Amino acid sequence: MKLVVIGGNAAGMSAASRLKRRAPEWEVVVLEQSREVSYGACGLPYYVAGLNDDIDLIRIRKAADFEKSGIDIRLECRAERVDAGEKTVIYRDASGEEHMERYDKLLIATGASPKIPPIPGIGKKGIYPLKTPEQAEALKQALRKKPRNVVIVGGGYIGLELAEACLMQKAAHIRVVEAMDRLLNVFDPEFGEAVGQELERHGVCLNTGEKVLAFEGGDAVRRIVTDKGSYAADLVILSIGVSPNTRFLGDLVEKLPNGAIVTDPAMKTSVPDIYAAGDCATVWHRLLDRPAYLALGTNANKQGRLAGDSILGKPVSLRRALGTSMLRCMELELAKTGLGEADCIANHIPYKTTTVQARSHARYYPDPKLLTIKLCYSPEDHVLLGAQIMGQKEAAWRIDALACAVDRGMTTQELGFLDLGYAPPFASVWDAVAIAANASK
Repeated sequence: MKLVVIGGNAAGMSAASRLKRRAPEWEVVVLEQSREVSYGACGLPYYVAGLNDDIDLIRIRKAADFEKSGIDIRLECRAERVDAGEKTVIYRDASGEEHMERYDKLLIATGASPKIPPIPGIGKKGIYPLKTPEQAEALKQALRKKPRNVVIVGGGYIGLELAEACLMQKAAHIRVVEAMDRLLNVFDPEFGEAVGQELERHGVCLNTGEKVLAFEGGDAVRRIVTDKGSYAADLVILSIGVSPNTRFLGDLVEKLPNGAIVTDPAMKTSVPDIYAAGDCATVWHRLLDRPAYLALGTNANKQGRLAGDSILGKPVSLRRALGTSMLRCMELELAKTGLGEADCIANHIPYKTTTVQARSHARYYPDPKLLTIKLCYSPEDHVLLGAQIMGQKEAAWRIDALACAVDRGMTTQELGFLDLGYAPPFASVWDAVAIAANASK
């Protein structure tokens, strides 16, 4: 039997390794369009910031390591089309020569690429996306030249992490331009407002509710033009989200409107013997009970591992995605899990919310900080639907207990009396999580 994997990062290599360990007799071929496999893209902003100066630390395993386990990895090979009837993948190698590879099972794990909108001037020098180690290296070198005016287009996770990175690289003037009316729109508005205040406190200029219309300059960018003004820009960072790398499939498999491949809880697509995992695919949402696009490294690794089992015919059901995520922006930590107010409204789910502020640890131990916790829960039975938290320190890690509570369908009363740990350096006798839960009536 032969498995062909298209894409050699987290999901693809997790699946290939898992299957090869469990069924060493299988032939496993991985087609990867770049020269990189298995790297931690989430660590790239911190490399750009200079917190880590060894790019190899981002690389989890090299191609040679996988090849030692019997996996046939073919780098710089771009898949161009799939013939499900003939069970073949047509791809081109680095020289442009076309090849055909037959499969018994196919896993599509092509990931996603930064959105590059067709804005006039988008091809000018000095405009950088960030998704690969090579792009991180180019951006870091550009920042080390001390550009005077840096503009970050996009106020999501990566954009905010890169604002901090630019400050750490001592960029003179940093501006964030966001098309929506607030930053970090996956959180409820008050959290986005707090992030904006934190950025402004560190001297970052914010332009929300502005759509980029053009990039101006000669060969290199010098200004950015929006529907409300124009601003000097010696370096531009594009961070407006990602698009699943699935165009080469045409209409072969069912997709969401954004191009993400629709999968069931066993990572099966709408076509027999074709599976999908990672940032090119959906994951099954625990609360919405349907496929959702949540492009997170945690999901990609889980999907990849279980896809290897699913391909072997083992019973697999991954139905527990909640979109749990964390972020640090300057001195503010934020985290979320499950559904927020906008999610409940969009999905016609009745909800109530409670927001509290509580200390990160006992007030008689040095330097406690205020945490803000917002819980979203069912008004009838008080089952927890989601949570968001922020604070200067000791905030983000608390989301794990909240994610567990949402996953297990706990009520706010059950969460409020959960046997959480206590010691003055770490928490108060009533932890902030418990205080928020007990206030939810």
